[in-house]
Amino acid sequence: MYLYWVRSANRTRSLLIMQLAWLTDIHLNFVGRTEVNSLCDDIRTSGAAAVLITGDIASALYLTRYLDNFASSLQMPVYFVLGNHDYYGSSIREINDAVGKLISEMPQLIWLSACLACIPITDNTCLVGHEGLADGRLGDPEGSEVMINDYYQITELMQPSKRARLEVQHQLGDDAAAHLRSQLKQAIDASYRKILVALHVPPFPEACWHMGEKSTDEFLPHFGCQATGEVLREFALTYSLADFTVYCGHTHSSGVAEILPNLRVFTGRAKYGRPQIERLFTVE
Repeated sequence: MYLYWVRSANRTRSLLIMQLAWLTDIHLNFVGRTEVNSLCDDIRTSGAAAVLITGDIASALYLTRYLDNFASSLQMPVYFVLGNHDYYGSSIREINDAVGKLISEMPQLIWLSACLACIPITDNTCLVGHEGLADGRLGDPEGSEVMINDYYQITELMQPSKRARLEVQHQLGDDAAAHLRSQLKQAIDASYRKILVALHVPPFPEACWHMGEKSTDEFLPHFGCQATGEVLREFALTYSLADFTVYCGHTHSSGVAEILPNLRVFTGRAKYGRPQIERLFTVE
């Protein structure tokens, strides 16, 4: 399991009603300091008390620098998971180590994949999350001829065959699902009624939007994570009084998928060179 620096969550609940600014797929390495400063200004003037980023912050070479600058500029909690592009030009292991070191030095950066427990947001609401990279199980993985940049840019996914690559992806999905299961169990045990879930990759085919349409079986193996979806569905069915809201990105297209009466998924839009707040929402 790719988890190196582990932070325990603060179990003290907040009495606040707060606003969160949700960002996804901001790809800061495609813009300059002016655009980054403008984004930070937008967040500060939005009224948000904290930021939630669901991956693809910057490519590996620039990731920790941008995370550092972003958090230092905003001076508010920045909850985040990483995305596939955050590992481009490096390996999952190396980037996880580097980000783990950074968060140990910057308490305002909260990497959800390094949190053993759920994060209290208000009396009723908590936050959990993980990257949940595409696990190659949705759609038609054996028949798909699609080759995305991940398979050339991320060391662990540079495999000599499709079968070998899928084995790595399956393990990544299983690791993400196990981490999510542990966080969700603690959230339920703590009697949270509203559970926010941050992922990078959509956990259900219904949430894999692209240009207003749902992804086909050829693209689904690369755009979704079945393992995290199975855990979410299980918890939503078992604990019907809890409400689960998922925020994810990856496909650069917006959409809402109602999976169950108490389980919905918001997939965020994105455009290279135009980082922006995807949504500002109130947490009670």
